[in-house]
Amino acid sequence: MADPVHHTILAVGIDGFSSFDRTNLHRLAQREGLYRAFQRALAESGVAWDHCHQADFGEGVLLLVPAGYPKAVFSELVPDALTRSVADHNSTHRPPERIRLRMVLHAGEVSYDGYGTTGSAIVHAFRLLNSVVLRKRLAWSDSDLAVIASGWYHDEIIRHSPSSGCYEPVVVQEKETTTRAWIRLVGSAEPDYRALG
Repeated sequence: MADPVHHTILAVGIDGFSSFDRTNLHRLAQREGLYRAFQRALAESGVAWDHCHQADFGEGVLLLVPAGYPKAVFSELVPDALTRSVADHNSTHRPPERIRLRMVLHAGEVSYDGYGTTGSAIVHAFRLLNSVVLRKRLAWSDSDLAVIASGWYHDEIIRHSPSSGCYEPVVVQEKETTTRAWIRLVGSAEPDYRALG
């Protein structure tokens, strides 16, 4: 087994993907929209899709970014670019094919084997992505994207950035995990931190 490798960990999932009122054809259109929007947002932010390890998980995609990319790119540039791309998709699709996304930002050591990747950092990222608190915040908003950042990612990256005022602290309690995280709603429900100087 190879030694663990440090990555920025980014995962995006389609909210409500398994809803009963969606058919498989609707879900295929949603997945196409997700991949197109995500790849475009990364390209606009200067991140090469092919430089990253990708893993599909049905309703979304896990992206492991090499350590050479500045982590601030993923909290400062990617969310706005992704929201614009999602809006473009939604403007040309019927309601069951439209997408709202949850996104997680974390970083840590990842182990590779012949089947893919694993590591406690990935487990932690998915606990945040699938947390009840994140799902509820998105459901109660009119935003197309809800971002949740781990405590580590917030303290080391976001806290020192212009967008720090857009994130709200929350407590995540999922399975064996109880931790502090930070949520940002991107879109019309987002506060205008630029107006604060």
